[in-house]
Formats: sequence, C-alpha cells, structure tokens
Amino acid sequence: TSTYTLDLPEDLRRRRVHPTFHISKLRLHVPNDDELFPGRTIHALYDFGQPDDIEYVVDEIVTHEWKSNGTVEFYVRWADGDCTWETYDNLSEVQKLDEYFELMGVTEWEKLP
Repeated sequence: TSTYTLDLPEDLRRRRVHPTFHISKLRLHVPNDDELFPGRTIHALYDFGQPDDIEYVVDEIVTHEWKSNGTVEFYVRWADGDCTWETYDNLSEVQKLDEYFELMGVTEWEKLP
C-alpha cells in the first residue's frame, strides 16, 4: 500500500490533522537528543498558530453512517472545503445538524434511518 494511517497525538487530532499520509511524505522518526537540542518539545514543532478555542464553520452535513457500536457519525463538509466524519457529540450544538434532522424527517439522532 502507498498510504499509511498514523496514530496521531491527541493535540493533532483536536486540530483536525488528517492521519492518513502517502508514503512519500513519511520519514523515520528520530527522537530528540536533549544534549544536542535541550528543551525542544514536540509541541514547538507543530504549533500551527491557531488558538485552541477556534470554531469551524459547517457548510453542510452530507450524510450519516451507523457504526457497529450503535453510534452514528456524520460526514461534514466544512466551509473551508474539507470533509470529515464527526460524532454526534462534536456536532450537537451545530445549527446545520438541526437542518439535517429536519431534512431526514427526525428530531434526534437515535431515530435516523
């Protein structure tokens, strides 16, 4: 296979960094040598300069999918053009979710087909 999905740190997942990469973008991880680079932390290497409380704008909830554990995930198109699968908990306060429920003819996620 030419793509690999990585187990990213929680901080990167919260910042919506996509975990799947083409092999050409991957390099062997070499841990920091504290004698050569004292005080260097991993957080300084991938600080994207975005505040932690940034709000993303949902353009549309495209569809949903039931998971084997009885939960549902929603395929979301964001205003910046990205698309991701999101849990109900991540979207529970989003107006577009209410619009999606109305379109589907339900009032709560448990009643989705």
